Amino acid sequence: MRLLKTISWQEPLDIVSSLKNEQENWIMLYSGLKNDFTGTRSILAMKPQRQITSSDFSELEKALSSDKHEQDNAWIGYLGYGLKNSLEELTQDEEFFINMPDMWMINFGLLLIFDHKKKRIDIWGQSEEMLNYVPVPSKTAILNHTIVNTASNMTKGQYLEKVNYIKDAIYRGDLYQANLTRKFYGEIKNAQPADIFVELCKVSPAPYSAILKLDNRFVISSSPERFVHVSAEGNVDTRPIKGSAPRFDDAEKDMKSKEQLQMSEKDRAENLMIVDLSRNDISRHCEEGSVKVEGLFEVTSYATVHHMASTVKGIKKQGCSTSDLIKGCFPPGSMTGAPKIKAMQLCSKLEKVRRGVYSGAIGIFGGDGSADLSVVIRTIIIDDNKFEFQVGGAIVADSCAEKEFDESILKAKAMARVLGIDIEKLKVI
Repeated sequence: MRLLKTISWQEPLDIVSSLKNEQENWIMLYSGLKNDFTGTRSILAMKPQRQITSSDFSELEKALSSDKHEQDNAWIGYLGYGLKNSLEELTQDEEFFINMPDMWMINFGLLLIFDHKKKRIDIWGQSEEMLNYVPVPSKTAILNHTIVNTASNMTKGQYLEKVNYIKDAIYRGDLYQANLTRKFYGEIKNAQPADIFVELCKVSPAPYSAILKLDNRFVISSSPERFVHVSAEGNVDTRPIKGSAPRFDDAEKDMKSKEQLQMSEKDRAENLMIVDLSRNDISRHCEEGSVKVEGLFEVTSYATVHHMASTVKGIKKQGCSTSDLIKGCFPPGSMTGAPKIKAMQLCSKLEKVRRGVYSGAIGIFGGDGSADLSVVIRTIIIDDNKFEFQVGGAIVADSCAEKEFDESILKAKAMARVLGIDIEKLKVI
């Protein structure tokens, strides 16, 4: 693959709008909200050459084993939560509404790399012929879909019971924290997933947004959370989120909500547990003494919610592959709890059904050893006329079941709005 052409700036979302009738698989990784902890580029990948759908990491590791230029051997896609079963001795959860492979990674023949800072687009391809497939921007995002038969895998009452079950397990000393999640699902008619993605990015801008067209399925994500970033030089960072508070239209109330989150002992304790877990995860594949915690308990404001996050950095060990490091951290600790294995076992027992793509990671592995992956949250899955999304939160010893329920509904707000679901309805399903 080589640089074919550099063109003037076009908005990535306008490009996405033009792809609604594209038959082949394609992926957009979109940096819809730039912060000092995020990158400055978005990537559109088209013209699939090879793809991996698997239940373990072995095929991807083999594909990444040859050292090449970043674009030459770039693999883009998702790592589903179910890959946990290939890394630890864990049982597979039950299939449910929409079922996806545990991993879906694609090597593409055409890459458009949007540099948000320099306002230019570099077009990389295997041949000049690829220039014929560069899409023309469109601004025709229109939502005409309808939603029917919305349901959940657990009622509010069941969710509250499971929160208290986890608290009892914590009091017994079985674990410190568990991330309990709940799935909403239903039927969607006349869906245009590309338009839904564009609208989600407008309603809830996030630094790690993505849309993946995978045959007749779409993964639509507006994630605020970085899982792991590895530079070609081996610099590693992860930025787990734990701790949330609602946004308000009233500026004074909004600032008070943010300040309360910043000072919350519960949220700080919750965050620190996952920081310690993340530090331990990356330490196994980083140079001794290189792992440091930076920016502890930082609060960042998004469209519908304030989030608390912390950054852990390190330097990858010589001779350690990026895929080994990612495997050592997977699944994201913010989506499991601590200790990680015990928390995953307990959540599987309580949730019963597969999380699927949710709680996994979306992003890119470069042929030069780099990688940049987000945590799969705030994500809608569409499969023909079916949709689903999942929300949850960390349960700790002093969690209030009702407040945890309210926080989970808060996290669904943007997705419900874009889909056209009354947020009040989600409270009583």
